Amino acid sequence: MNFKDVMRRYKEGTATEEEKEFVEKELEKFATIEDYYAEELPDEFMSDRESENEEELVSSQSETTNINKIVNRRLGKVVLVSVLIVILLYVGIFYGLSNIVDQFYFDPTEESQSNEEGLTNIDFQFDMDALISLNMPGYVNGSFTIEESKGFGTYETGYFLKNLFTQNDTLHFVDIKRGIPQNFYGGIFDSIPRFSIDEAFRDIIRPFPEEASDQSVDIKEEFKQRFNSKTIEYMEELNDLSYVSMTIAFEEDLNMSELYQLTEEHPELDFKWAGVRTVEPGTRWRDDQPMHLIGFVPDINAEPSSNMEPDSDKYPLFNLNDIFFDAGNRSPKEILSEGYQTHFTSRLSWLKDHEKFVEIFDYNAAKTEFYADALDYVEDNGVETYGVLVYGTAEAFSESLESLPYDRIVIDEVDSSKPSVKIYYD
Repeated sequence: MNFKDVMRRYKEGTATEEEKEFVEKELEKFATIEDYYAEELPDEFMSDRESENEEELVSSQSETTNINKIVNRRLGKVVLVSVLIVILLYVGIFYGLSNIVDQFYFDPTEESQSNEEGLTNIDFQFDMDALISLNMPGYVNGSFTIEESKGFGTYETGYFLKNLFTQNDTLHFVDIKRGIPQNFYGGIFDSIPRFSIDEAFRDIIRPFPEEASDQSVDIKEEFKQRFNSKTIEYMEELNDLSYVSMTIAFEEDLNMSELYQLTEEHPELDFKWAGVRTVEPGTRWRDDQPMHLIGFVPDINAEPSSNMEPDSDKYPLFNLNDIFFDAGNRSPKEILSEGYQTHFTSRLSWLKDHEKFVEIFDYNAAKTEFYADALDYVEDNGVETYGVLVYGTAEAFSESLESLPYDRIVIDEVDSSKPSVKIYYD
């Protein structure tokens, strides 16, 4: 009897009574065997299976540990490479891109090649030397300058402005952000260092028109004489030891030889600044521009002594205190009268050649053109002075005024005595 066929008929309900009895007996037999193996399966078999499972687990854990180590090593390499890439990108952006940005703006840390091979000097020091001595009567660039790059066209700068009358040496800071000055107070940006002596040189700044009537000219001269008389009377009332700052406008321009002779005739007076003629007498630089007063410091001891200088072939005698280095057998008059002219034109040339600095630190953007025109004028006409700034005691002035070729005199400042040297920080 085929059990498979009988089983099919049993499920379909077509099996005979005999076939049903046969299937049920077989099913009962299989149930008995199943119960037997479920109850009697040896513990050893289960122990062996558990051992095999534990070995598989230990093996699996070992493989997992190894995989984790490999993953961690690779992850560490990825992290390290990522960090290095970030660092390189930062360095590249900060120094590479920053340097590119710096190229488009004024850089106070720029250096010029010295005549001595291998030596360089910071241009900002010379920028300040020239700007202050030419444009700010009674002041010089004292001590040293400060310049530090902050990246991307941003800089921190500083300079010492020395007042030659009071001897105060004040430190001023200026931040420069992509060609624009920021966080600056006083110093060269103050009106006092630039315009304090304008009163004496009124005729230079605002020339009297040629078409003025004789009556207008007479009134002007009368006012001038009366003002001069009041100034002399005031000075005579001062204590003889009073220290006086005075600006003197000359009747006629003096050449450098005549200026030197004047200083020799009055050794008791300190000539601290000489204004230089830069346009034809009686005219202004431009009708739509103010007349700028520029000059130089004839006192070789006024500025701090320094061995720093720009290219002496292009800017000879930039430092006036170098004047006697190549004196030869010439007389002091020859040396100084020629040296004044060379010194002034060197510093004027320097400012003409450094337009970015002038545009930031000078008070008028058109000064770059003015410096160029002024240089052309003095090269054609020589260096002549229309007036000076002089320091001395009231007694020294009283004794010297009659022999000074003045057209107008103005007292700018008076102190009880000649100040001692001091240093101040703003």
